Amino acid sequence: MARFIPPLEPGSVTRALERFGGAGELVLDPFGASPRLAIEAAKAGRAVLVAVNNPIVRFLLRHTAKPFSLEELQAALSHLANSTKDDGRLEPFMLDLYQTRCSNCGEFVSAEYFVWDKDLAEPVLRFYSCPHCNHTIEEPASDADRNRAGEYSSRGLHHAMALEQLAPAGSSDHEHAEDALSVYPERAIFGVVTLLNKIEQLDRGQEAAAALMLSALDQANALWGHPEGRARPLQLVASARYLESNVWRALERAIGHWALDDPEVELREWDGELKAAQTPGRITWYGGPVRAMATELPRQAISSILTVVPRPNQAFWTLSALWAAWLWGRSAADPIRAVLRRRRYDWAWHAEAVKATLRSLTGRLADSVQVLGLIPDVEPGFLAAVLAGFDGSGFELTGRALRSAEQQALLTWKWGGGGVGPRHAGWLEAPMQEAAVEALRRRGEPARYPVPHAAAWSALASDRWLANVEATENRSAISVVGEQLDRTLGDMQVFLHLGRGQEPESGRYWLANLAEFEPPLSDRVEGLVLDALRASESIRLVELDAQVCAELPGLLTPDRRYLEECMRSYALRSADDGRWRLRPEDQPEARAADLEQISQLLAELGDRLGYQVDRQPELRWLDRGDGTELTFEIHETARLGQPAARQVEGSHPAIVIPGGRGALIAEKARRNPLLQAWLDTAPRILKFRHVRRLAEDPTLDRSNLYERLTLDPPGPEDPQLPLL
Repeated sequence: MARFIPPLEPGSVTRALERFGGAGELVLDPFGASPRLAIEAAKAGRAVLVAVNNPIVRFLLRHTAKPFSLEELQAALSHLANSTKDDGRLEPFMLDLYQTRCSNCGEFVSAEYFVWDKDLAEPVLRFYSCPHCNHTIEEPASDADRNRAGEYSSRGLHHAMALEQLAPAGSSDHEHAEDALSVYPERAIFGVVTLLNKIEQLDRGQEAAAALMLSALDQANALWGHPEGRARPLQLVASARYLESNVWRALERAIGHWALDDPEVELREWDGELKAAQTPGRITWYGGPVRAMATELPRQAISSILTVVPRPNQAFWTLSALWAAWLWGRSAADPIRAVLRRRRYDWAWHAEAVKATLRSLTGRLADSVQVLGLIPDVEPGFLAAVLAGFDGSGFELTGRALRSAEQQALLTWKWGGGGVGPRHAGWLEAPMQEAAVEALRRRGEPARYPVPHAAAWSALASDRWLANVEATENRSAISVVGEQLDRTLGDMQVFLHLGRGQEPESGRYWLANLAEFEPPLSDRVEGLVLDALRASESIRLVELDAQVCAELPGLLTPDRRYLEECMRSYALRSADDGRWRLRPEDQPEARAADLEQISQLLAELGDRLGYQVDRQPELRWLDRGDGTELTFEIHETARLGQPAARQVEGSHPAIVIPGGRGALIAEKARRNPLLQAWLDTAPRILKFRHVRRLAEDPTLDRSNLYERLTLDPPGPEDPQLPLL
């Protein structure tokens, strides 16, 4: 279910709680979107009260907090396998649904999956592992495969039974239920209904069997693309080329998904007693929306809210209604049946949904309530909806951090009271521009759209401006703010849009006015990584990540990919313990010796080529004849500073660095178009190893010097010098 549940990293809740609230206190999760959040919070010693309206998520929470044993799951599958079907066992019957013939030995086998072409409406590939000759292959489907699949193309009794379970004929939801069912291949529907009937007949192990079946239902639909589909599908639309998975094989794999380690937390259902829910280490779940639970809470009962704010997902909510009805009966889907009729969830709708959820808690929240919201899967529109929803329900933003490349955000709020009066678009330009300019200035380098977007929107949320932005006849308040931000960032007197396309969200943004900037963020991250590595014998990535983020909070939070690139430039990761250790050549003493050696080699090389060599203040080669010169800056790091500052100075030196920094400079240039342009037009990058090669090259002279200087550009490659 990982593609539908918010992708919350293990340990992130535990680390966040170290700075939020008090040990043992009660935290409320009003959205109930992430079982992991509730479990980690309970393991961290908090009492957790969570409202879970989605029956599928509720099932996941119950059976990750109190997992099935491996024996329970194996027994459930065994009972199913041995059920009778057509005078035989169920397992071979199910496997025969996906029967194909091995192209190597000619024996019949059960395919792991078929790949369908949506437009052709037929399987085009098959994958199987033959138990007779061990032939494992993905290859074109045969005519026999297509004919066998065609046997299930008509909608027969099993299709009607599957539809009846969710919305019977004559129901207002019948048409919408038919749309939901359409993402399942007809052969899968036949297999699913067969299995559901057998699960219903089991004398024991039904709950474990339902868990296995839930995984199979997730695997058997056509939302899985091939070879690479949508990692996190949001719309209920089959992929152009989709997998038709073997339903029985999916059941077998599901044992490994559900045989989890016991987190050793207490789990109980809400019974209206707040005191019972206040036990540290206990999860109390309410099987419905928070607005219903709120009526049972005493006034001022909640002082902390800890939540993952979910993003709208039409595919997951529609499938949840379908799966709940199939697994537990039509009434199980009733609380979320309305999702069948909704096909579009825009950001304005989501902002209102967030606001309505939080407003239902009015009177139940303490005046000193604090909120910590983790927002995985974040994108600009999602962030805007969350900020607008919280602002509209009376909360004032007090902190934010954004890791845009990983689509992660963390926001904190406090109760903010009434907010400001009505605001139209013209009032928004100045605070949004000021916030975006300050964010870019502090980063010291161009940034993608999510950074100035987050800066501008969070500035408005911090001052409680969003709740009263005036909508127009044709535009929601969110659209009004978004359009004003796009106009603000489009002001070429203030912002540069680098690598721009037609859309504001493309390319990177920088400042047109070359005023004072902070040092580039990428240089600061590199420096912090090097300092941390040199200060410790070894370190884990998560530890270093925490140290760097503590120094660079908020919108300065570095992307993890870049952090790891810095680590690879200076350190080696042990395969034994996963810890990173500084390379021997990057120890301070070793690098000091390198710097002195490279300086000496360049001086000797300049003398050999007939240049006048000057070492003060930088190493320079001066041509006595025409007055031209080559300047060399020798660095142990890849911290090159501001390209703009170098252009103003008019200096075009060759930057001399250790070979291990080449890939890091290339990564910096990929992220910073200004740095890339500067590297392309003015200086050369020389690696220590290349200087050593040039010093040993007897064929080097002035006629081929410039050609030879450029043979080892930034990057991890180690090109060979020409022999002649």
